[in-house]
Amino acid sequence: MINNVKDQFIEKYWTEEDVLFYIHFKDGSAVQQIEISQKGKRFLSLEVPVMDGSMLCDQSIDQLDFDQNDFITKDEFEKNWKY
Repeated sequence: MINNVKDQFIEKYWTEEDVLFYIHFKDGSAVQQIEISQKGKRFLSLEVPVMDGSMLCDQSIDQLDFDQNDFITKDEFEKNWKY
């Protein structure tokens, strides 16, 4: 069986809330998310979708407005995915 899963990785700064997001999308849906703010670093995933008022992105990647420069590599994402 061939695995046709499409992984995409995003780094996006949300100016209004002063939060830096790293999001891993698999087949268009968020499966991992990192939020970095003055409150600290939060790690969200399918296993832990809600933490301290933060929630794993529930919109598909197609519903969101990302620029080409928001897309990063898997390695760039994983450098931040540390506990």
